[in-house]
Amino acid sequence: MNTMEEYLNQLKAAFAEEDMEDFEELKEDLLEQLAICLEEGQTEAEVVARLAPPEEIAADYYADLSLDAAINAKTSVVPREEIQDVFIQTQKKRMRKFLKTVFMMLKPLLFLVLLGLFGFFLVYTIKELSGERNLAGIPTILCLLLSALILQLIKGGIVKKRKLINGLTIGLLAFGTMMLLFFSATGQLMYTGRQYYKEISLTSSNHAAFSFDSDADVEITTVEVSSTEKPSLMVKGRFKESDIKKIENGSHDNKINLSLDKENIFDTFTRTGRSEVIFFIPKGTILDDFHLGLSRGDLRLLDIQTKNFDLDLIAGDVYAKNIIADEGNIDSESGDVIIEESAMNLKVNSISGKTVITGMLGDLTIEGNKGLSILKFLRSDNVALNNYSGRMILEDSEIKKLKATATDGQVIVKRTKGDILLSNENGKIVSEENLGTLELENGSGPTIAIQESKVNAKVSSQSGFIKWLQDPSQSVKVTASTGTGELRNDFSDVTDSGKYKIDVKSKTGDVKILEKVE
Repeated sequence: MNTMEEYLNQLKAAFAEEDMEDFEELKEDLLEQLAICLEEGQTEAEVVARLAPPEEIAADYYADLSLDAAINAKTSVVPREEIQDVFIQTQKKRMRKFLKTVFMMLKPLLFLVLLGLFGFFLVYTIKELSGERNLAGIPTILCLLLSALILQLIKGGIVKKRKLINGLTIGLLAFGTMMLLFFSATGQLMYTGRQYYKEISLTSSNHAAFSFDSDADVEITTVEVSSTEKPSLMVKGRFKESDIKKIENGSHDNKINLSLDKENIFDTFTRTGRSEVIFFIPKGTILDDFHLGLSRGDLRLLDIQTKNFDLDLIAGDVYAKNIIADEGNIDSESGDVIIEESAMNLKVNSISGKTVITGMLGDLTIEGNKGLSILKFLRSDNVALNNYSGRMILEDSEIKKLKATATDGQVIVKRTKGDILLSNENGKIVSEENLGTLELENGSGPTIAIQESKVNAKVSSQSGFIKWLQDPSQSVKVTASTGTGELRNDFSDVTDSGKYKIDVKSKTGDVKILEKVE
């Protein structure tokens, strides 16, 4: 072979038809190197003679050992560094080809995703335009941008209209950018509703009821008014047009039942801000029902008499005072609940907030996870406190039966009278100056009891430390035992009176029964 044309024909014959694109790239590289050598004074025959045989080049290509073959080939006409660069560029081209193939495979899926998003934002825009009389800024802009992307995806299959499609794409992008700048400058990217005020009055105080639900941020207050007035509700703030229609067109009669600002997928770009709700309740009125269901809000509830008192709150604080109800139920995920001087049978479910109840009359059940419960001056037949890892404190109360259980938290009961059962798995139990019957059960956590007066008690533990401090002037017979732990009992020699007795047992923990020293 004396000419490059003959060499390339033989090299082409060694390549498969589907690899012609790679062959053309290699052909261009060889022709470029030939031109360089000719400028240096070499003849075409000399250059061709120094090239590796065509079948060897093809074999190296299919074995993906182009770099090794090029470096070790003694007949190579190209310097080693340049061949390495050629190989690297070839690998980059292969990677681009691979990515192009992957894109072509994923192109239908990407098209469907973009089409689905476009459909959603188009429906969003139409729905808000018709229902709220508002041009949704962000959904409209996204529709324009998605339209531009979809046009570019389908451009490959419409060869004759490519210039038109490119023009439409540029136009859509420009229009979308202009709308973005306009809505940003005017503060209309998010829909904020309309400023609105309304006072709704019930027909009479007999069997009146209030029910209010909202997913927006709400500040709620109750106000006691003259007994000659009728129960009423005032709403004030920014509201969606659809919610204003609910308020205006609702038939309230003797019960207000409003559900405003309920979140759904078509409120993603709606921000109405905090609203205000005030309940006006005539003095002496006994409501059939008082219900609040809120996602976010702060509540100040005063002087309410109702058969059912129901609060369902995700985030926000509750302050309630002088609430008289047959049944009460409060659900709070992360807010603080404070109740003072009220009377009802109450159930509280709090996940992580603080619960403070003082001066309450009625049965009480508290279910908590990791919050804090502070209870004072209760007068109850039954109190049940259940917590996982939080802290429960009960003080200065009279309870016929108290049961407090925890998994890994703290249970503290002070100056309380009644039958008291405190149970914990791994946390701490503290009993101080209680009257009645005590039963303290702990797994591996510490148990501490401090007593001035005599009391009947049973204390048991698996492996936790037990410490009992007793006023020596009110000595009582204490029976204490432990399996493998240290034992000290300062009241082991006290004569059994038969009326008061303390029994302390631990399997492996230390037990110390000590005289209380002032």
